[in-house]
Amino acid sequence: MAAVLVSIAFHSVIPPLFAQGSGYKTTYAIEIRDDGSAIWTVEDRVELRTAAEERSFEEYMMMLQSNESVLEYFSGKVNEIIAEAENSTGRGMAAKNFNISFGVEDTLTRKYGVVTYRFEWIGFAPVEDKKILVGDAFAAGLYLPEGNALIIRFPGGYKIASVTPEPDISRKNELIWYGLRDFGPGEPGIVIQEKIIPYSFIWIVPGAVFAAVLILSFFYKNRTPKKIVEETKSDEERIIEILRAAGGMLYQSEIIEKTGFSKSKTSTLLNSLKKKGRIEKIMKGRRNLIRLK
Repeated sequence: MAAVLVSIAFHSVIPPLFAQGSGYKTTYAIEIRDDGSAIWTVEDRVELRTAAEERSFEEYMMMLQSNESVLEYFSGKVNEIIAEAENSTGRGMAAKNFNISFGVEDTLTRKYGVVTYRFEWIGFAPVEDKKILVGDAFAAGLYLPEGNALIIRFPGGYKIASVTPEPDISRKNELIWYGLRDFGPGEPGIVIQEKIIPYSFIWIVPGAVFAAVLILSFFYKNRTPKKIVEETKSDEERIIEILRAAGGMLYQSEIIEKTGFSKSKTSTLLNSLKKKGRIEKIMKGRRNLIRLK
């Protein structure tokens, strides 16, 4: 019922000259979101066979584009449709973000006049237990004329648990039906279920991360001591150079001041140098005099 009424509401703004004949086609695209809302895009496409038809279409579209009442009429009709669906389902619904756009599409062999209607349907489908249940808004079913198409897209991270009737085309995150088709009440009925990550995969991911951490840990463990040795050696040589520049002797407090090292680091470095026999410590009261050997 909804799609039939939407079709009537949309086609009423198409010039009678074009809204008839084999060159006129409509595509309904419904993009389902994970909260159950849906973006409806309805594209009316008519072949412009002559230059006169093209001029007539462009003039008519310019007139419609400058007429704000067209958008008001469109939004009013859609709101009537949604109110009817709201009454039949007992669920709260609303529509917003109405838009109509016009244009001429030029392909290699043909030209088409294109009118695109777009709006967001809040509460289009209920969401229960990580499942999006599409269909109750089509309480009386819907009718898809010859040559027209209905496309229903669903979000990534979801899969089709069931669908009635079977679509003509089923591909990643998209189902397509072509007219002529007369859907029954509540059709198309679709259960869109959130994908569940396999239990084994849940363990594989942390396991892979843990393995990577171990590898990195091993990598750095086998390199860190070398780096520390190099840094220690460099710091020890710095102390030796400072002592040489000072004539071979300095108090420990003076070495701390000149190097900027902490007391504990300086003490560790001096003890290392003493063990290597490169310096000696001489107690002068409460102070340590450091002298090169």
